Amino acid sequence: MLSTDKIRTVFPVALLLFAILCRAATFGNPLIHIDEQFYLFVGGRLLHGDLPYVQIWDRKPFGLFLLYAFFHLFGPWRFWAYQIGALLSVWGTSLVLMRMAGTIASRNGAFLAALLYIAWLNLAGGEGGQSPVFYNFLMIAAMSLVLFRLVLSNPSEKVLRNTGCQAMLLVGLALQIKYSAVFEGMFLGVYLLWRHWRAGSRISAIVMDGLLWCLLALVPTLSVAAAYYAGGYGHEWLFANVNSIFLRGARTAATLKENEARLLLLTTPLLVLGCVGCGYRLKFTVTETPTVRAFGFLIPWAVCACIGVIVFGGWYTHYALPLFPPLTLLCAPLWDIPKGGRIASVLLLLCGLIMGQKDIHKHEKQHGNKAILAQMTQTMSQPKGCTFVYQGPVILYDVLPWCALTNHPFPGHFNEFAERQATGMDPHAELDHILAASPLYVVTEEPAWSEENLSIRSQLYAVLRSRYREAYRRKQSKENTFLVVYKLNDGKP
Repeated sequence: MLSTDKIRTVFPVALLLFAILCRAATFGNPLIHIDEQFYLFVGGRLLHGDLPYVQIWDRKPFGLFLLYAFFHLFGPWRFWAYQIGALLSVWGTSLVLMRMAGTIASRNGAFLAALLYIAWLNLAGGEGGQSPVFYNFLMIAAMSLVLFRLVLSNPSEKVLRNTGCQAMLLVGLALQIKYSAVFEGMFLGVYLLWRHWRAGSRISAIVMDGLLWCLLALVPTLSVAAAYYAGGYGHEWLFANVNSIFLRGARTAATLKENEARLLLLTTPLLVLGCVGCGYRLKFTVTETPTVRAFGFLIPWAVCACIGVIVFGGWYTHYALPLFPPLTLLCAPLWDIPKGGRIASVLLLLCGLIMGQKDIHKHEKQHGNKAILAQMTQTMSQPKGCTFVYQGPVILYDVLPWCALTNHPFPGHFNEFAERQATGMDPHAELDHILAASPLYVVTEEPAWSEENLSIRSQLYAVLRSRYREAYRRKQSKENTFLVVYKLNDGKP
């Protein structure tokens, strides 16, 4: 039998090694996903003095670009830097998750839940540096503070107030990584107010503390907004961070149905087996015990996380990533079911591990790797010149000379039909402006994808056919789908 001290060492080391095993195939790959390519590019431009929402437009929070600016400081090692940062964030999340799961399950069940979280990320595009990979750590840290200091104890009013302040400040930092954290933050705020009321606090104290907690959750975002307004860019910040979110068009029913089916496929095993494990645990637990109080906090957290995904919609598979901390945590009691619980837990983990590695391999075939990027940059360096990425790896802007042909460099803001009225620019006029500058290289994918703005593609290809020639073509994993680089012909027609 291992001593308690050895267990405290063995489990964290095992979680770190397992996280490395699950993510090792992605290390050093600059083409994992277009989102994190863009974050790294914008982080680099931030270091050069360009402001998000002004010189580089997007609707992600400033804190996310600031985080990637730190990774960009590592220069040629910046891809490794953000991937190691993501690895450490996943590891930290799993450690906190295991400790929280220990309140509703055995030590081994809690350990398995932490392993399950690490493996399940790969099934939803979380093998790299998607924003929830980072903000999940902040959010679960906030939840753990409340669980251990308030839910499982009888704190004084001072402890309750201070814990609420610390937790809501963590929520505020999470909001500056991605705004969808607002739903879990709202749940935490409501729970804190309810806990205050149950403690018999005065109404005036509840109101004052509630206002304080709300303010702390908003401080990071308000600080960024104030800085933009002070610099004369308040309108740009407001439009990008608030107004543009509500201007996005709808995706086609077929695409939404396909994405929602994928989200259900990812979450249903966790939901079903989590319900089985929790139901078993509650059946044999005396009421008003710490375990029951823990369930009374963790289950509503999971419900609110699910509501957040439903409200934001099933646009992309990685929208499921914030669900995995609460859902995998609630799977911990499954291990403790005498007949079949351990077998079901291990099978679930193996399924996540194997299918996750298959997804990583599939994504690499689709998006490429370090060797593919080297081929492209070699082709696009003979000679070097301005590049426009209409559709393809946006990291090319980071590894090739950046010409600032547009302040909307994210490809989806041009080629996606749902974005045509949501970015503050007329994509037709902006495309004319870009092509009038005669970029030496244009990167695109063929054929058009299902959600593409076909009028923009027609406008682009009218110019490509008359003034450009094909310089590079790579078949992607999808059948008959190609990444193509066009090079400007000498002279205008």
